[in-house]
Amino acid sequence: MNMNKPTIDNNALRITPFLAEWLAGGRPQNQLPISAVCNSHCLFCSNNLNPFPIYGGMFRETEDIKAQLSAMNANDDPIRMSDSLPGRISEGEALLHPRLFEILDLVRRKFFYNTLCFTTNGSMLDEDFLKKLAGFRPIEITLSMHSTNPELWSKIFGKSEDVARIAIASPPLIRKYRIYLKGTIVPLPRICGWDDIEQTYSYFVSQGAKGMILYQPGYTVQTPQERIADIECPMEEFVDFAQRMKEKYNVPLSPLPDFDAASNVAVETIIANTLKGNLKTKGGPYMRVIWLVSEAAYPVLEHLVAEKAVSAPNTHHVVAVKNYTYGGNIISAGLLMVDDLVSAGKAALIQFPDNSLFLVPSNPFDGLLRDLKGGYAFRISEELGVPVGVVHANGIIDMLLSLRLTKRRTLPNIILKETMDRFNIACSDDEKIETVLDMIASFPVHVPTGMLNRDQIKDYIFARRCETTSSTPQTQHFESLDENNVLCLERWTRVGNGNQLNRWTYLIRKESRWFIKSIAEGSLP
Repeated sequence: MNMNKPTIDNNALRITPFLAEWLAGGRPQNQLPISAVCNSHCLFCSNNLNPFPIYGGMFRETEDIKAQLSAMNANDDPIRMSDSLPGRISEGEALLHPRLFEILDLVRRKFFYNTLCFTTNGSMLDEDFLKKLAGFRPIEITLSMHSTNPELWSKIFGKSEDVARIAIASPPLIRKYRIYLKGTIVPLPRICGWDDIEQTYSYFVSQGAKGMILYQPGYTVQTPQERIADIECPMEEFVDFAQRMKEKYNVPLSPLPDFDAASNVAVETIIANTLKGNLKTKGGPYMRVIWLVSEAAYPVLEHLVAEKAVSAPNTHHVVAVKNYTYGGNIISAGLLMVDDLVSAGKAALIQFPDNSLFLVPSNPFDGLLRDLKGGYAFRISEELGVPVGVVHANGIIDMLLSLRLTKRRTLPNIILKETMDRFNIACSDDEKIETVLDMIASFPVHVPTGMLNRDQIKDYIFARRCETTSSTPQTQHFESLDENNVLCLERWTRVGNGNQLNRWTYLIRKESRWFIKSIAEGSLP
């Protein structure tokens, strides 16, 4: 018998910066960055203006790419080969990778139909390159181009005018080779003027761009003062230009920062979640709650919270957090650090010493609840000495080293099972069809065939009967989303081929009863 100890291949355990970032970001299944190398020197480049060091100047090795590909399941989602979030790796030109086409072969082995997405300055997009790239369609190129004037392009990107002409001439070639085009503009009105910027915007639209992105140019404490004069774009002018472009051109536009994004935060749900879990009130509400939010989100959230909390039994205050780490004009939540949140929290406690709960946004943190500098979110609660919850846009609150806002409770499986059994049996019985309709929470209701009204749902139920071999599922179990929302997961056998049908039914509790909120399906061979 061989009693030798097994050897361990240390290379197999090596976690590269790319792989570490992917894991820390929660293993996003549509993100596969391959480069942290760039061939331009943009005036506003964030890589050079970071107040702390980040990884850069490297191409990703193919073995590392294979490792991530093996763990990916992108389904039908686009695969983004230039994005590198949360943001500890410098933004690079994926198209510069010396083994690019070998890598694309690897990706296509596993993801044959997925759109492969690249963000580029266009300096390499001559006809020969695009013709070769088109062999891996579907491809989407997000082209960063801030002026169609070669002289201005050259000044902004720090490259020659000959290179500028290649990039400016690329949109018609992108269209020729049936590659999807999106446009990115960082408006620099002090250099280009708004007329030139709109001309660039119009050029993208005329070449079939299916979407546009506008980034307000950012500067930090690291930015030389003389450069700020060139790249500064006042927020009022930025917002006005974005609004005019939305109205004038029929192309989807994403302005960043997006001040409307804060309006999608589930404020009412968050407020409701602060009404339970406080030990000092015997499990009741946190009596004074302070929301620490980014300067970008503050105008919207300050208004929404004031409106939604007016009848709440506790008090809510919204405080804008100044980004001292980056400084300059950086106001988005994703670039806040633990130190910034602690500083704002300490200042708020001077004004409201009786505060019982802080709420902080989830945007600054990765899957390990670390900020971009590696600072752990739990430090906020330790330094403030007050319970802190990390808030997600959908209303979920994760408590930091504190008791959960809601007690874990036994899921009422018996009641839920009775509800789903009654629903499934009623769907198979013509005499009980009205029972089904009464079990729907509201109309129109979302089912696999679309949004259906009360009359249309009957046709869906009749068609559903023919798909499965019985009126009861093979397996059924329930997952609690929160105290009023539950997901029922069922597996059925299809008629004829014996394939499996997964059906997900979302239930919502109203008063003491459970109702059907929506239905989704998916097949397995």
